[in-house]
Formats: sequence, structure tokens, C-alpha cells
Amino acid sequence: MKGSEIAKFWLEPEVEVAYKGDFSQNEINKIKTIVEIYANLFKKQYQLHIGGRIDD
Repeated sequence: MKGSEIAKFWLEPEVEVAYKGDFSQNEINKIKTIVEIYANLFKKQYQLHIGGRIDD
């Protein structure tokens, strides 16, 4: 596990890797799978955080 590494994913229009840092492709694939599983939850929590819809 790389505690200080950062990866960035876009959730819209589909889950996509925006930045993978120093993660290997195998690690990114595993992380992407997790992001895909929880994408709707991430989006819902973000909407609650900002108090509106993502597309507003």
C-alpha cells in the first residue's frame, strides 16, 4: 500500500482515470473497480455536501 500516493478519477460521464500518480496499472485497475462500485454513492454524498445537483 502506498500511503502517500494520489490517484484522481472522473465519475462523469463514466468512471475514468484522470491521474494515476506512481500507482502501477494493476493497482489502478483494482482502485478503478472499487470506484466503479461506489460511484453512485460518491456522487450522492457530493450532492449532499454541496446542497444541489452535480449538473447545476
